[in-house]
Amino acid sequence: MRKINIRAVKDGMVLAEPLKNANGSLLLDKGTPLTSFFATRLGQRGVTTVCVEGEPEPGDEASSVVQAAETQTIQLEELFSEKIINNSMRIIYDALIKIRNQNG
Repeated sequence: MRKINIRAVKDGMVLAEPLKNANGSLLLDKGTPLTSFFATRLGQRGVTTVCVEGEPEPGDEASSVVQAAETQTIQLEELFSEKIINNSMRIIYDALIKIRNQNG
């Protein structure tokens, strides 16, 4: 098993562990073959790394140091789901989305 950056996912790689979101809900089960479509969607949901089957490849150790330094981003959409109950919350949510988009 090896942990890789979501941007390094190649079609046909297989998840070595279940992938869950910040709330613990299952996104993809262990054994799921990955595709570039899944990788793009997972990246949009804040997933930065995945564990895939196989032996570590050259460069994996160096990238794992960078990955360890990354913090997992909780998607604002998930954090605010069902909590935008008034205009004040909408203003806060919109401001956070704008800041996130400006900072990439």
